[in-house]
Amino acid sequence: MHSHTSQNEGAKMPVRIILVDDSAIVRGMLRQIVEKEPGLEIVFAAQNGKIGVDKYSEFKPDVVLMDIEMPGMNGLEALEAILKIDPQAKIIMCSSLTQSGASMTVKALEIGAVDCLAKPTSNSIDRSDNFEEQLLIRLKAFAKVKSFAPKPRVADNSSNNISSPQPSRAPTSFTLREYPAAMSVFKPQVLAIGSSTGGPKALATVLTNLSKIDLPPVLITQHMPAGFTKMLAESLTRDTGLNVVEAGEDMLIKSGQVYIAPGGKHLKIEKRTSGIFTTLDNGPQVNFCKPAVDVMMDSILKVYKNGILSLILTGMGHDGLDGCQRIADADSKNLLVAQDELTSVVWGMPAAVAKAGICNAVLPLDDIAHTIN
Repeated sequence: MHSHTSQNEGAKMPVRIILVDDSAIVRGMLRQIVEKEPGLEIVFAAQNGKIGVDKYSEFKPDVVLMDIEMPGMNGLEALEAILKIDPQAKIIMCSSLTQSGASMTVKALEIGAVDCLAKPTSNSIDRSDNFEEQLLIRLKAFAKVKSFAPKPRVADNSSNNISSPQPSRAPTSFTLREYPAAMSVFKPQVLAIGSSTGGPKALATVLTNLSKIDLPPVLITQHMPAGFTKMLAESLTRDTGLNVVEAGEDMLIKSGQVYIAPGGKHLKIEKRTSGIFTTLDNGPQVNFCKPAVDVMMDSILKVYKNGILSLILTGMGHDGLDGCQRIADADSKNLLVAQDELTSVVWGMPAAVAKAGICNAVLPLDDIAHTIN
């Protein structure tokens, strides 16, 4: 018997998926990709947003794969309607790489979609393998969430406050690193943030509430396809009161500025006589990701050595673990904060650093900016 899952996952329930796309060709293509994979099941394929919303209530799927540009009720409107029915809904947006598609996708992520994928077009067949790989990685991430971490949040129906204490399940145990003794004089030289699934919304929350006074440079790697990160930077600039840019080649790193790794390139920095500058690296994927948090963290460590404050937000996988481990090992005055399990869409990346015992704090999303300040 050959199977892609490890042996302890035998009793896992299949991940139940609803597709919403107005193109019969795209629905057929998605069905082909998904159904040959054990453990994934399409329970309904809807040809428009309105049917998708109606069927969500009926089927209560684990994941919705939603096209963003549809006639009638578009993906954004359907997303908002589904989140009204179920604030915990896991909705992945599929979008063409057009300007309007990208800006609507970023809006969807801020409203509460958990991830986005760029749809392969007929003239980009060479990219379709990558699309398939990225899609399956994302869908399977929700399988793990489902089988090992039953969401305890439904215990409290009286409120949608997801940070209310949940007695129903013991939280994952991990140990924290002590803060260095002379914390009062600690001032970070740089704030480095890694995020993935659910990240754009979490980034908006953190950046909005960061104190603008004395803010060091902020470097962010958010897993996202090429073509979307420029829009993300623009919308974060509008929402947070900070100047957020998609990092290009040779930008001077300044205090109080926020630099986001561009989709499809790794973000690095280097020290020159006239200051510290961004550089972009077109090397291979690291941890199936490009941009990768590890690549950014390693380059930050090389330049700054200490005074590095790292933050790992919601996301699947473990990208950022190795880089954060090296930063923690380099100096006890390098601090690491991770988002907690309850407020993360997928507790993968933050779980990896928490379980490694290298975090100084593991916090609900709403407490992170306050603690950093």
